Amino acid sequence: MKKQLVLKTSVVAVAMTVATSHVSAQGVTTPAAQPIQKVYVTGSNIKRAVDVETSSPVQVINAAEIATIGASTVKDVLDTLTANTGALSDLGGGNSFASGASGVSLRNLGKNSTLTLLNGRRVSNYGLADGGQETFVNIDALPSEIIERVEILLDGASAVYGSDAVAGVINVITKKDFQGTTVRASARQSLLNSKLDKDQTASITSGFGDLARDGYNVFGHIEAYHRNPYTDREIEATVGPWYIKHVNPSFGVTSTFSYPGNFVDRYPTNYSDPALAGKNFTTPRAGCATIVDGTCRFDQYDRLGIHAEAERVNFYGGGRLNLSPTHTLYSEVTLAQTSTTYYNPPPIMQFTGTPTRWYSSKEGQLKFFTEPKLPVGHPDNPYSFPVSLRYRYADDVEMFKSNAKAKQYRVLVGVEGIDYGWDWNAAIGAMGSKVDNNLRSAKHAANYLSAVLTGEYRFGGKNSPELLNRMFPNILFGGESKQVFADIKASRELMQLPGGGLGLAVGADVRRDTFDAFTSDNVANAEVVGYGSIAVSGARNIAAAFAELNAPLTKQLEVNGALRVDKVGSTDASVVPKLSARYEVNKSFMLRGTVAHGFRAPNVAETGKVALSAFNNGTQDPKRCAVANQIFDVLKNGNTLDKADSNRARDLGCRVSFASSVQGNPELEPEKSRSFNAGFVLEPFKDLSLTMDYYHIERRNEIGTKNTNEVLANEDQVPGSVQRLPVTADDLRLAARAGELAGRTFTWPVGPVSALYRRYENLDKTRVSGVDMEINHQWNMGSAGRLATNVKANYQLDYRGWDSIDDAYTENLVGNYENYRYTVRAATNWKRGDWNVGGVVTYVPETELIDTKYTTNYTPAGCEAQGIPADYCRLKEDVLVNLNLSYSGIRNTTVSAYLNNVFNRKERIDMRAGNPEPRGTTLRLALEYRF
Repeated sequence: MKKQLVLKTSVVAVAMTVATSHVSAQGVTTPAAQPIQKVYVTGSNIKRAVDVETSSPVQVINAAEIATIGASTVKDVLDTLTANTGALSDLGGGNSFASGASGVSLRNLGKNSTLTLLNGRRVSNYGLADGGQETFVNIDALPSEIIERVEILLDGASAVYGSDAVAGVINVITKKDFQGTTVRASARQSLLNSKLDKDQTASITSGFGDLARDGYNVFGHIEAYHRNPYTDREIEATVGPWYIKHVNPSFGVTSTFSYPGNFVDRYPTNYSDPALAGKNFTTPRAGCATIVDGTCRFDQYDRLGIHAEAERVNFYGGGRLNLSPTHTLYSEVTLAQTSTTYYNPPPIMQFTGTPTRWYSSKEGQLKFFTEPKLPVGHPDNPYSFPVSLRYRYADDVEMFKSNAKAKQYRVLVGVEGIDYGWDWNAAIGAMGSKVDNNLRSAKHAANYLSAVLTGEYRFGGKNSPELLNRMFPNILFGGESKQVFADIKASRELMQLPGGGLGLAVGADVRRDTFDAFTSDNVANAEVVGYGSIAVSGARNIAAAFAELNAPLTKQLEVNGALRVDKVGSTDASVVPKLSARYEVNKSFMLRGTVAHGFRAPNVAETGKVALSAFNNGTQDPKRCAVANQIFDVLKNGNTLDKADSNRARDLGCRVSFASSVQGNPELEPEKSRSFNAGFVLEPFKDLSLTMDYYHIERRNEIGTKNTNEVLANEDQVPGSVQRLPVTADDLRLAARAGELAGRTFTWPVGPVSALYRRYENLDKTRVSGVDMEINHQWNMGSAGRLATNVKANYQLDYRGWDSIDDAYTENLVGNYENYRYTVRAATNWKRGDWNVGGVVTYVPETELIDTKYTTNYTPAGCEAQGIPADYCRLKEDVLVNLNLSYSGIRNTTVSAYLNNVFNRKERIDMRAGNPEPRGTTLRLALEYRF
């Protein structure tokens, strides 16, 4: 068994906290006179030999496996984790408070309950908090092409690392030193459509100095990444017919909100011409370039697209200097700049009679804006009465986009040494992230109305950039996260026990954490239509002390105990213990288990001076959705304008938007957790190992606001929890038109939701349990080469949130929308000489479309009411097969090819899809040259 464990833990060993000066990526030989090298192992502050399997479950994606993935980014690597669920992607973040970033979430417990490390140390949180609340590490700012391995501790680890390590720890390990120069380049794109999945990377790594011979090593690595955007029009031919029929019937249809526009209105009942009085009319304005079915059209799909453009540059550098035979000075520098651009169609003018609502935090009240009609006497109104114009502000389409630009850094310097039997390490450093998210498409309420009503803006005419900037000003959502830190730890053997040395580790760290989030003045003053603001300012001091004892009681039994005390800001001190054990039954079978407490301290975005006003989007209103679907079913079969209005009618009840105000709460308590892991390691044959670990996590005191769907579903039971407007003129217009077509009456039971008012509270609980499994097999085939196979799987047994209305755990949510019962990833790789060939299969089963019992719109009855076929009322299973090939027979050169989704499987039919995401086979080619 020892021999097999050497094979595995040689890649499991991770240099925690101060690892930059321990393990050489170039394999520096240790002099024979020195003792066996020991390193920090994931989940422990005590050094140990690399041939010791620990009591905590750790999964490893090593350099060889990363090479077979063909990853362009760190996100590509982490997407292969079977325990990674509920993550954030910058592709879908254009409308979030944390645009332009990607985060990772283990066990579906949230990004802020997964601790992400770079070489064993914390990385700065992104400068913006997701949802205004959830702070997290932007993995797009981490270098990807200098990774040695990624280690995933699937266990609660707050007793070792402090706050946030509730669901587990992800540690990205880079090379520790480097000699020579290596350049790499790659390009990827879809074979289904050349616009899809298109990106390019380039990097250079260079270093000099041999630590053993010269006493120093310095190296640097810089990499660049670019992802090409695409528009919906460019991928229209690859969008599934199910999406157009059931999700968005208007997809690809040019818009009647156009340039120079359409007059769409009704003649007054007292109009001078009795033949026209009271009749509807649609008249395209003169000068329209594209007229379809008697209406002027604009192709908004030639601008709209989910695939945002991304440009990233990451730098990583390190240096080490031997001060003496037992003391080493080391340093690390990480710099990153990311830019993500979301392209939007120009905004529209649409009179509905329904006011747009948003919340002014400064005034403590709702703001209202109603799109005007062109008044009588307006230079662009040829009628004798106010007229509604359907118009697109396409004077300069390139001005309407949003760009999230972030700069991130981490700098540290430290010393490690051995003195008086203590192996010690100390470091100081600083880190930070600053984000400016600039957007342009929203209307400045006062300036817009003035320009329209006075005739200063000429519809379809030539308007100055200065006027357009006043009407549609740039708005900014910015934020900055900073931290300075110092840490020290030391370990030694105290005495000999029957199984080996009794190890002790002690240490402490201090940090100063600040976070600020802000908006431009026009947003903060509620001058911009429909935009909520955020203002967060705060800081906290963090101090911690920890100790760990590792006791090999016998040759078979080892017990480990850790205790950590953290004082975070004004919260009470958190005392967090952990106890673990491993027992070797025989040379082929080992049992292991851990019991741990964990915590997540409330962050500044939750406890500081917080004033957050936002909009809930895409929410189902249980009191209005049924009628909205009925009106939708009628209008979608009407004339051109009826079809255009059908989606709006459905959205008025089933995908509603409303204002929400959230305040910070300085009295919040830390989230607490208890976790239990138990499993085994089995190695029945040489080069074959199986690990299986059961996990159970209970988290309480979860910080959040009351669930929107629960509040709406129980509106009558909690009077005053929901504010509503009266039934609007737009409601009545759409209902009346549907009544004309269907010959029956449609009545809205209530008006639309206007606002919810909430603050952060310790509200909820979550309980999760499941099983992680991993199989590793190595087959030496002699002259035929070597075959390596790895299978990773996660099986969820239970996932329950908290129902604040019932004051009890929810039903088991496993198997609900994208909450997969199990996930399996199997990879195999054959290497012979200069050739390397591999393949990967991933599988996820089908799920329901509902999130909880409150999302009734996607139950079988709800699907039937929407006209969704029963076969589409589930998210089907998915199987993907990838292949890779590399050849290194050319001097100093490696050429690689990656074919993903080999069998060209289409995207799954998803009735909840917000945007079309066509999928096909992709090809990535990569070249590496070593000088």
